[in-house]
Amino acid sequence: MGEIRTEQLVELGRALKALRDPQEIRYAALDWVMARTGAVEGAALLREPGAWRCAVVRGDPAFWEREWTLPPSARSSWEPVADAVWFLPLTEKAPSEWLGVRDPDPDALADEAGWEVVRLWIGMALEAAREREAHGAFFSTAVHELRLPMTSIKGYTDLLRKGLAGPLTENQQRFLETIRVNVDRLADLVNDLLEHSRLETGRLRLRIEPVLLEEALEGALRRVRGEIEARGHRLSVDLPEGLPPVAADRERLEGILRKVLDNAAKYTPPGGEIRIRAGCHEQAVICEVEDTGIGIAPSDQARMFTPFWRSEDPRVREVPGFGLSLAVARGLLRAMDGEIEVESAPDQGTRVRIRLPAAEPPR
Repeated sequence: MGEIRTEQLVELGRALKALRDPQEIRYAALDWVMARTGAVEGAALLREPGAWRCAVVRGDPAFWEREWTLPPSARSSWEPVADAVWFLPLTEKAPSEWLGVRDPDPDALADEAGWEVVRLWIGMALEAAREREAHGAFFSTAVHELRLPMTSIKGYTDLLRKGLAGPLTENQQRFLETIRVNVDRLADLVNDLLEHSRLETGRLRLRIEPVLLEEALEGALRRVRGEIEARGHRLSVDLPEGLPPVAADRERLEGILRKVLDNAAKYTPPGGEIRIRAGCHEQAVICEVEDTGIGIAPSDQARMFTPFWRSEDPRVREVPGFGLSLAVARGLLRAMDGEIEVESAPDQGTRVRIRLPAAEPPR
């Protein structure tokens, strides 16, 4: 049990990498440490003014929730304290968090170099989680501050368009329509920022229910049909009868389809074609959106799901965007046990394939 093997470190790394919330990281790390040391009790202590608070505990809470006097710095990977308790500091200097186990197997603590790696990995995971939380708090505040003026602009624009402040000329109507379109575009950006923040911090909440793909498509097309018609695109929709509903969050699915259709419309030259079709494969429903647009270079395809990244292609740069829509779409689909794939070639169009689990077995 003494030496920590490479595969055990890989196991810990994978477990931590999949987590976003600091509390979940502490639970996973504590469980791993207890399993490696043969301990049946363990706890995580967080530094607070004047005391060390027990945030996570495995075993007898009465024993672990007492106040602890811990070493001010870590002289080695493990620090013995009292009552046969050993603590692993999770930060290198002025530690603010410790994992502790009671009555461990002494041989399991002998590999100081191995435990040093473990300590660093857990500490890095916690620091990354705290950074994501800080970014999430910033995004949430920014989104709230942006939504207030957007709501006001949208409301007053709609009142003016309805003639409640007096009759409007044709030019005034056209200007107000432009304002409304751009407010909607800004609202989509703000929503993408918020969804990105939720995905990064692990605070995304989904309402999974059976959703008919046809209904979700109808909702998405209502938002992008104006763009499609304005550019003279030919639109075809082929949905087979008896297509089972998908297990998804209805609002998020409609938003994902809207992002994909919006991209197809914007990056397809006037007079092009957009084709939508769907079908079943095993226990999944597949929806494809194919266009005859400018396509995507192979060098760009590897990065197209990277948040805030946009291609250097001048034809892409001509279209307003923030480089978030596809990243958010993939994150949401994966959270719903789905996936998104893209097949494309320059000047030969793009096919986007969305897969979601069927809510009931296909007939």
